[in-house]
Amino acid sequence: MSLTIKRKQIVAASLAVALAAAMFVNWYYTRPIASAENEPELTSSTQHSANLGDAHYVNASGVTDEYFSQAQLNRAKAQEESKQTLMTVIESSQADEESKKTANEALEKLSQSIALESEIESLIKAKTGGNVFVTLGESAEIVLQKGTLNSEVCVQIKDIINNKTEIPLEKITIIEAK
Repeated sequence: MSLTIKRKQIVAASLAVALAAAMFVNWYYTRPIASAENEPELTSSTQHSANLGDAHYVNASGVTDEYFSQAQLNRAKAQEESKQTLMTVIESSQADEESKKTANEALEKLSQSIALESEIESLIKAKTGGNVFVTLGESAEIVLQKGTLNSEVCVQIKDIINNKTEIPLEKITIIEAK
């Protein structure tokens, strides 16, 4: 009897340690990381020509970089959830062949869409030199980094999307992130 109780205690203790380790790993990978871009810059005390209260321009690229990172992360999560759902249908023994075929076609279409968005983002990034976020569907939405949008870039982006997809030009939206 005491051997059974000890075994149960050991199992419970090991489960508690495993849970604590999982919580630590989760915390470690999801904690906010303080980057040098977001930290205020320290100025030296030898700068005598600056007056207190003078206006200074601040580079907000950290905010826009964060927007693009978050948008790409959200898109990746949504795509992964879609993949998991389709894989569940494909691997299900209860699903009929028609459902499996439809899910397989949808999974292939999703994979092609992911690759196409990535390719278009790379091409636009090469043309503009800034961050870009592309969403494709029945229309195309392109978000460019602030300061990279002009009429020449718009024409180049529309040309890229027109060459890579069948989306009509009037359904292409190009905006600049703030």
